Amino acid sequence: MFDLTAIKAWYKTASGQLVAAVIEKHMAKISACIFGYVAVEVGHVLSPESLLKNCTIRKKIVLDRSDNADVIASPTAFPIATDSIDLIVMTHALDFTSQPHEILREMERSLVAEGHLIIIGFNPFSFYGLWRVFLARTKTTPWCANFYSIKRLRDWCGLLGLEEVEIHYAGHLPPFKHLQAWKKMRPVENFLKKYFYRFGGLYILVVRKRVARLTPLMDAWSSPRRLFPKEVPGSSASYTAGQKNND
Repeated sequence: MFDLTAIKAWYKTASGQLVAAVIEKHMAKISACIFGYVAVEVGHVLSPESLLKNCTIRKKIVLDRSDNADVIASPTAFPIATDSIDLIVMTHALDFTSQPHEILREMERSLVAEGHLIIIGFNPFSFYGLWRVFLARTKTTPWCANFYSIKRLRDWCGLLGLEEVEIHYAGHLPPFKHLQAWKKMRPVENFLKKYFYRFGGLYILVVRKRVARLTPLMDAWSSPRRLFPKEVPGSSASYTAGQKNND
């Protein structure tokens, strides 16, 4: 199951738009430093403009289950060739699926060596995670989503050979519904960013695909090769070898 319709509606609310603005600022800096030929955005949920608008990669593809996407598909069955994508951006793709491992494996398969994967999701160790504890039973978005911890994501990515490059956080204030409450908490936001940065409501995790190069090793029991074979006529090596055999 993969459906991002509800989270798209949440990003149109006041709290969603404020968080989206911070994520877009981070993505503008991150994507501008990644180069390649093909970039894919999985789950176009934040705003009408793509998160790849500042990316230096020319060929950009939006993959979603909506009609506005360039490719209508699900990330669990990623219709992209192996080793063909330089950058993949996943926005809440792991938060609203029952198959997070399958999605990560598909992303790793499609990435080229040294390709980048950017994962955006909800942080359980934040005000958003605290709100979720009390509102999860309501089955409303985003409190019904999977809030995976950064430690768990690092473990999953490490098993697939995806190495962490950097991580950013957004949404340090509580997820109030009204803008007036946000404005009252603005003076506290800088304090939270400075001393409690890792407790932001959303994370932006950047990982890179590492491919180990195998070096062939000779068998330990194999006989060493001769520098000068015996059958070479007229060589001093064959003459010396013959003398030793006669002796």
